[in-house]
Amino acid sequence: MPTVFIDANIPIYTVGYSHRLKDPCIRVLQLVADRPQSFVTSAEVLQVTLHLSLRILRDSRGFREFADLMRGRIEPVYARDVERARSLAEQYTAIEARDCVHAAVMQRIGLRQIISSDRRLSRARCEWCVGSGE
Repeated sequence: MPTVFIDANIPIYTVGYSHRLKDPCIRVLQLVADRPQSFVTSAEVLQVTLHLSLRILRDSRGFREFADLMRGRIEPVYARDVERARSLAEQYTAIEARDCVHAAVMQRIGLRQIISSDRRLSRARCEWCVGSGE
């Protein structure tokens, strides 16, 4: 059973421009490759990765590599997840809607840890986002 959820910013930093988080994100994905059974993501993360890859980088390589790496460990997003995300968004107003969708998927599958470079998650001190932030 996977224990850690991977956020979209991890694969984006690995293929993006030079950034202080590029090397740590590369190390995270190397760990995912070494211990695939420990990690999971969602279809929403793939969508965000595709969107950012094409919009910012003008190249879908990051999306393709991440999708291949996570094959077989990509959770769907159901309508009930989006409804739960709405409830979470009302409770955690500093967190963006897509992060609440991630949280709802995580809750459905019983995860409490996310790897993300998103500082908002760390500052929000959410019970469902242990281990997040830069």
